[in-house]
Amino acid sequence: MSDASLTKPWLAAAGLSRRYRNGRGVGPVSLTVGPGEVQALVGPNGSGKTTLLRCLATRSRPQSGQLSWFGNGDRQLARSKLAVVFDATAHADELSARQNLAFFATARGVATDLWEPALEEAAVAEVGGDPLSRLSYGMRRRVLLAEALVGDPPLLLLDEPTLGLDVSGCRWLAEALRARARAGLATCISTNDTDFVEQVATRVCFLVDGEAVRDAPLADLLAELGGTREIQLSYRGPSPALFVLAVNGVEQAAEAEGGLLILAHQRDGLIPDLLATLGDLDAHLVDLQVRDPGLADCFLQLTGRALHD
Repeated sequence: MSDASLTKPWLAAAGLSRRYRNGRGVGPVSLTVGPGEVQALVGPNGSGKTTLLRCLATRSRPQSGQLSWFGNGDRQLARSKLAVVFDATAHADELSARQNLAFFATARGVATDLWEPALEEAAVAEVGGDPLSRLSYGMRRRVLLAEALVGDPPLLLLDEPTLGLDVSGCRWLAEALRARARAGLATCISTNDTDFVEQVATRVCFLVDGEAVRDAPLADLLAELGGTREIQLSYRGPSPALFVLAVNGVEQAAEAEGGLLILAHQRDGLIPDLLATLGDLDAHLVDLQVRDPGLADCFLQLTGRALHD
């Protein structure tokens, strides 16, 4: 990698846009990812995350805007320095996990002595000799991620990386991405797994209807919540969302995950006032939980929409 590329973002999009006939897609969006950064693309289903990631990975061409990798717009050069994981895989199911990893590692010029450690770190070495067709979906996902991580590609692009992973798999992947950041490598992930994003991301770009509504450091987004509290109400009866918004201190209220997600400034009497509002509407409380807010609450605060419907 040239000295000039080290002074520029390793991935840069300026006014990138790719829209389909139905109006869905992404753009215009501008973002950068530099060495040591983990950029997360977060937004509801249909917000353009995967379309954007495909453009960043050279899989799709934007209709307008500019893209560069390591300070250069050469797509072929970019492909030699990046690794990508999408939901659909290009595995040969009749080959073993070890053979599949060897194929992709060889294509990227990764030294052979790194292959087995990659399988061991992903906890798939014991089944490395089995045909992929015999492995569970979760194990296949581990193999796929191991193929992308092996050899420490300078730029790594992951679409829904925690899909199919159990708790230990998510823990392994989170540590691998943090290690990449410490080593000065660049990563961009597309996901709505906000718990995972909070563990690994340095920056977050919120997408709604294909447009970036906020791109900021993760720490700044969480700090903006201040004394806000997240209240999850489960109820039976008419929706109290509009009436809850009239309660003093409530900032946002949106239907989500079978209940009502509320963001409010903590104050004395807040919970009794919310319960009184439910009573006035003849809505019956099933469950109430109060938590410190997180990234999903940042999204709700910014957009008025729940990230997870």
